[in-house]
Amino acid sequence: MLNMKNIFPVLFVIINVLLHGQVICFVCKDITSTSALYRLKLYLFCDYDRDIIPEQKNATKIDFGLSIQHYNVDEYSHTVDFHVMLKLMWEQSHLTWKSSEFDSINSIRVKSYEIWVPDIVMHSVTSVGIDLEMPSVECIVFNSGTILCVPFTTYTPVCEYDHTWWPYDILNCTIHIASWSHGSNEIKLNSLDTEQILDDMYNNNTEWEIVHMSHSESTIDSKFGLGFTTDLLSYNILLRRHYSMNSTTYVTLTIVLMTMTLMTLWLEPSSTERMIIANLNFILHLFCLLDVQWRIPFNGIQMPNLMVFYEKSLALAAFSLMLTSILRYLQELHVDAPTWISSVTESVLKSKIGQVFLITILDSKVSARIEMNEDDNTSLVSLDKKQYTWRHTSVLIGWSAFLCISLVYIIMLIIFIPRNIYENFIS
Repeated sequence: MLNMKNIFPVLFVIINVLLHGQVICFVCKDITSTSALYRLKLYLFCDYDRDIIPEQKNATKIDFGLSIQHYNVDEYSHTVDFHVMLKLMWEQSHLTWKSSEFDSINSIRVKSYEIWVPDIVMHSVTSVGIDLEMPSVECIVFNSGTILCVPFTTYTPVCEYDHTWWPYDILNCTIHIASWSHGSNEIKLNSLDTEQILDDMYNNNTEWEIVHMSHSESTIDSKFGLGFTTDLLSYNILLRRHYSMNSTTYVTLTIVLMTMTLMTLWLEPSSTERMIIANLNFILHLFCLLDVQWRIPFNGIQMPNLMVFYEKSLALAAFSLMLTSILRYLQELHVDAPTWISSVTESVLKSKIGQVFLITILDSKVSARIEMNEDDNTSLVSLDKKQYTWRHTSVLIGWSAFLCISLVYIIMLIIFIPRNIYENFIS
């Protein structure tokens, strides 16, 4: 049999709680006070539960925008820290009032943890944790039920590097924004205009600049796999490295390396200066290639064109060094050249190009003889075969190499020289 003495205290507590709750609900919206703001807050938050999404006929429309205040690039972890100011605006029918009943108060300020806020978070791949809570911030609630929150937060997505045109390399970052747990039937995301985002952006990074930004809206399957979809906003951001001393230095070095290689081929093969410049040129190529290798991070989808230029120029420098050694050896030979070499050399010397460009370098006496026979239609060159020595052949080979490598360098400069290919994106 139950002990009646124990039951009465329990019943007393239960009845007291129920009566107390009724009094609160009854008095909450009818309380009178000298402060209209105090009465308004009691009126709005009497039966309010911040953990429950407001019930509406249609999905709650969330206007979302972001303004990039600052960003830090970490080239070795492939990430960028975007310090952004968010703008979230939505409506709640429960938080409405008539301003005439509360001393013409049209808006109030409340903490974000006092009201329901959408769980809008970044869904991009990141190297840091994801905070599912909005940072604590003051929000403005208007009498129409519109809520405006402007929190600060940091998004750290993993970005894709493109070092093709280093030092004008490009960072391609994508920030995916969506609700963490609510589907499209509960929350409808709407993005602000990208042009407005760019107008509000502070570009104060000394090494990188944002050259293009776009956004897109899509619908994806929920990560929970429960058969509902989620609205997704994607912000694509392109960053380009600023023009700096690195750009001037490394682009200038390409011209210096090219000039030294061509100078090596221009000089007389037997000269000491040519051998010295050829060796210095090869060593300088090695140092430049090693320096670029250490400066460029070991990531990215393509090898930098500047490094490709240095590698190919190093091959040409090695070729000019070996060719110098071979030509010096040929000039020291005292035997007659083979018949096919003599015939080729003779054909070149008898051609118009040989008469105009080559003979002056090969033999000054032949050059004088050409000037004396300018009006003569007969052959301007009539040399005995014994005059076609290895020296003439080596000079012809050297000049042929000079012309060919000059053409190769022109093509390489057109293809590989670093340039700014995203200039058209800059406003």
